Amino acid sequence: MRKKILREHVMFPTTYRLRIIVILTIALLFTFPVYAQEALWKELNSKVIKFYQEGQYRNAVSAANEALKVAEKTFGQEHSKVATSLNNLALIYKALGKQAAAEDFYKQALTILEKSFGADNPRVATALYNLARLYHDQGKYEEAEPVYKQVLEIDEKILSPEHPDVALSLNNLAQLYRDQGRYDEAEFLFKRVLTILEKTLGPDHQNVAYVQKELASLYLKTGKKEEAERLSEQAEQILSKRIK
Repeated sequence: MRKKILREHVMFPTTYRLRIIVILTIALLFTFPVYAQEALWKELNSKVIKFYQEGQYRNAVSAANEALKVAEKTFGQEHSKVATSLNNLALIYKALGKQAAAEDFYKQALTILEKSFGADNPRVATALYNLARLYHDQGKYEEAEPVYKQVLEIDEKILSPEHPDVALSLNNLAQLYRDQGRYDEAEFLFKRVLTILEKTLGPDHQNVAYVQKELASLYLKTGKKEEAERLSEQAEQILSKRIK
């Protein structure tokens, strides 16, 4: 006859259970302030975005600085939320025409993101793009080019070669070459962008039309009037379909 085996319920001693409750209580006491500060940081960021979109840049700076202080105190100076706040400050200072301050904030944000996520990361690519765009808008083309190329290199590593974001990076570089008067290089890249977008988004996508307009404008600069007119007409046809 098989012997029955009774499963015993193991009871924790009262003192052990009390110890668990105490530890949990202490943990919660430390956790709740973090949640509260994170909620405050998010609320401040929402204000930053609102003020920025409304053109209230002074108020945006104030809210962004407060968000930065909260992030540094709560999460540490090398946390990604600190990088977000620094990036927001850079955007605002750029809008205020304070380019040197914007560049400094962008670089601080980039350093934190590279330490947090490594060099080949989408957030790093975005931070690099912001810095390159700042240089580009100031006419600092020589500084912008290697940074744009870094963005492209990251995108090509982490995405497929025909991803729309790769096309966007190529388009940024094409615009830079156009502004530098390097028309042949710009034309080559704009054509690559069109090939990718037509394949991935379809020939009637609005982004295809926008790039066609860019290339048409380039053709006008280089005296290719017929090609410019053809592309402009194609672009208008695409955009008119979307309006209907």
